[in-house]
Amino acid sequence: MKFTVEREPLLNALQKVQSAVEKKNTVQILGNILCTVKGKELSLCATDLEVGIKITLPVATQTDGKITLSARSFLDIVRELPNKPLQITRNENNWVEIVCGKSRFKIVSLSADEYPTLPVFEEKNYSEARADALIDMIDRTQFAVSTDATRYHLNGVFFEHLENNIVRMTATDGHRLSFVDREALMKTPEMKRGIIIPKKGLAELRKLLDDGESTIGLSFERGYVFAKFQSSYLFIRLIDGEYPDYRLVIPKGTDRVVTMDREVFTSALKRVSLLAHEKSKGVKLTLQSGGLTISSSNPDMGEAREEIDVEYSGEPMEIGFNSKYILEYLSVMKIEKLQMHLKDRLSPGILSGMGEHNHTYVIMPMRI
Repeated sequence: MKFTVEREPLLNALQKVQSAVEKKNTVQILGNILCTVKGKELSLCATDLEVGIKITLPVATQTDGKITLSARSFLDIVRELPNKPLQITRNENNWVEIVCGKSRFKIVSLSADEYPTLPVFEEKNYSEARADALIDMIDRTQFAVSTDATRYHLNGVFFEHLENNIVRMTATDGHRLSFVDREALMKTPEMKRGIIIPKKGLAELRKLLDDGESTIGLSFERGYVFAKFQSSYLFIRLIDGEYPDYRLVIPKGTDRVVTMDREVFTSALKRVSLLAHEKSKGVKLTLQSGGLTISSSNPDMGEAREEIDVEYSGEPMEIGFNSKYILEYLSVMKIEKLQMHLKDRLSPGILSGMGEHNHTYVIMPMRI
């Protein structure tokens, strides 16, 4: 096996596939990248068996073949080399030689025969999806995914088809719930039931969506979701489990509505939460006509309190929330006016942008 490849596109591809490499070193071969040369094309593949990435590059080939190289070492070497073409050769006993200008490396590789068989990405039935809509949906949900390993069915985002080309992504960790609806697909998908996309796979999909393409291909098949980009492919193994009926926690009768400036509220909340309890991050919101008081208290640090003007004409009330959960929602919200829909101090609250009906955020109250 012998081929020549330009450094810059190789470096970009290695940086992308790196994140799919198995990090725990439980299976040595999964710490490597599979490099396959066929004709004038080099494909780089990495997987931890849960997520897999394949990226293709043009090369000048002298001999076809396969090798696997340590993902970390390969990336480190290519990163430090001058911006000149690399000549890569497989020699006897799986030693691989990398030559670039006057630099020469000889590194040990593992046999490509040991690498797990990956799906044939090209043969899937892909449906077009809008990249900008998927980016927006992922950004508005992935922060609310549970990290509790004992509740594995909540360790991902629930993806379901609603009607026509509209799909919904939902995430919850039991303390808050975020779901967003968008017309993300170009045609109605063949989905009989919702799927749970794990957080890592969703993060890899989000990275590849940043490449600037307006549409991508998506395929849903036998416990996997496949994504097709211009020269990249991704597969994600879905979480096998039943997602809870999240609609049951959406409160009814939230007739107390508070409208406020998002930036003013965000700044005040950040300041007051500096003295909130380190673990609970709890803050108290006290509502009165035309005003909102945000306060926090920590016996070890002190107290903080700030008042802001809001649009509210209901009965006075107090309610406690985790400030971190509110701030994470505010960081992905784009509407200038924030609305908080409340029922009483023991019921969940609903946060949404004024006039924004496709994104709903439900947050459980705290006793403070």
